[in-house]
Amino acid sequence: MTSNPGRWLRTLAAALVLVAGALVAPPPAHAATGTFFHGTYVSVHGIRDYHGYVPSTYRPGTPIPLVVALHGCTENDVGFDVLTGWSARAEQKGFAVVMPDQNNLANPAGCWNWFLPTNQHRGVGEPAIIAGITDRVASRYGADRRRVYVTGISAGGVMANIMAVSYPDVYAAASVVAGCEYLCDVLQNTTPQQSGQAALREMGSRARAVPVVIFQGTGDIVVPPSTAYRIAGQWTTVAGTDATPDDTVDGQVPGGRGYTLLRHRDDAGRTIVDQYMINGAGHAYPGGCSCSLYGDPAGPDATGISWDHFVAHPMP
Repeated sequence: MTSNPGRWLRTLAAALVLVAGALVAPPPAHAATGTFFHGTYVSVHGIRDYHGYVPSTYRPGTPIPLVVALHGCTENDVGFDVLTGWSARAEQKGFAVVMPDQNNLANPAGCWNWFLPTNQHRGVGEPAIIAGITDRVASRYGADRRRVYVTGISAGGVMANIMAVSYPDVYAAASVVAGCEYLCDVLQNTTPQQSGQAALREMGSRARAVPVVIFQGTGDIVVPPSTAYRIAGQWTTVAGTDATPDDTVDGQVPGGRGYTLLRHRDDAGRTIVDQYMINGAGHAYPGGCSCSLYGDPAGPDATGISWDHFVAHPMP
């Protein structure tokens, strides 16, 4: 297998098809009624649909945060919303969320094509499309440009990491669930520090330490758990610090899974990476709805933790 990197890359891409699972329940009702919206984004880079939610507390002219959430393979934007509860959390906390939908003509399995070089850089391919959707929704609803964030799972997690690298001036912070480091070396022949250096080159004059929270199951057979350490190493390199955690905290979900939080701080003591290693969890969304085959309600609440992470990290 190691003698054929291309074959292994295709194997991993196919494996990521298992990400978000079948939708088996309708979207949950919200306690108060906000507004669901949908649209189609068209540009020279391609066409993608999207849907999102604006909370009942939204008032035109009052800036609100915006979260961009990227689904995994075999999932769509609506299924990902149900799995993660992002629109319900948006209603509860008073922010907007948009979920771009991968076009099945671009990838029959619904995966974001993170493994193609044209989709790993600013201003081209799928990153340009996602950034375009972000800008459209932010402009339409008057989002606070200092509080725009990106998150995703698996193939969407890889793409969320790419977005944080290629558009650090757009996304204040990021959340990566079972994703991969920048330029994703599936054979792990390169070091996380090399990934960090590549990220710095991509960022160019926009380079900065983007605060990131990482979630990874230790029982994941699709994405090796070691990948989470590579993402952390990428971002600590960008921040100019070493990859040794400054804090290690063991936690337990009541009646659910245990986990270890590895926290990395910069030289000024600010958190730059929170890495959650979830004991025994597979390739699933932590705290995700049991109505989805790929939700793991026994895990820590990735949606809630991600939102708390975002709130703590507006654009500097």
